[in-house]
Amino acid sequence: MEWYIDPRNPGEVFACAGLAHLAWRTNPESNTGFEPSDRVRFVAPDLSSLFNSLAAAALEETEDGLRFDGIELDWWREWGLNSKLKSWAGQQSATTVHRSLHTASKGSRPYEWLTHVAPAIGRLNFDLKGIWNALNMGWSLNEHNNAKMLCRPWVELLASIGLQAFPVEYERSKSGFQYSLWHPAALPCAVAAFGGHGPAIYSIIRYCSLTAKSGNNTVLCLATPT
Repeated sequence: MEWYIDPRNPGEVFACAGLAHLAWRTNPESNTGFEPSDRVRFVAPDLSSLFNSLAAAALEETEDGLRFDGIELDWWREWGLNSKLKSWAGQQSATTVHRSLHTASKGSRPYEWLTHVAPAIGRLNFDLKGIWNALNMGWSLNEHNNAKMLCRPWVELLASIGLQAFPVEYERSKSGFQYSLWHPAALPCAVAAFGGHGPAIYSIIRYCSLTAKSGNNTVLCLATPT
């Protein structure tokens, strides 16, 4: 399977990390990664059966986080792998945000992750498509908790699955988050390259995404090569 993505969009890259995580769960020896040319292409083994399972799965709240199709999610918790990427605030929580995205994904399949668009009350704010600016709008979503906005729910759900396995480095001096694309590889090498710590043969290019505020929520901005 393959998809053309925009590497400057953190949500799309994190979603590819989610696909890599899913591929590993299917076969620990499977390779996933990016093949850059005029356009950046992400390649993965056939995930059709897993996509069917994911589309039918329930999202459950657990004592420590959430469970989605048997995958434990707690990357935003204090002990989590990517706690600095917790982007929601105010009346939103991990449960309400993920459930909103899960509801918005109904009637579609994960392989449509780049194209399926639906309204959602809450989102993770990683996918640049759908991010709004509260200053431009003149009001905050936190004060209108029933308002919905268009988003790509599977992009953010897959991103959440990816962040459970792939560490995103926070660059304090730049107030931004860094990630690297990787050549097709097994999950351990992909994770190391993504975090900027793997062998150079697996790393392709590194990006940094600065953050901005949308109401009380933190959003990621268009990433630039470092």
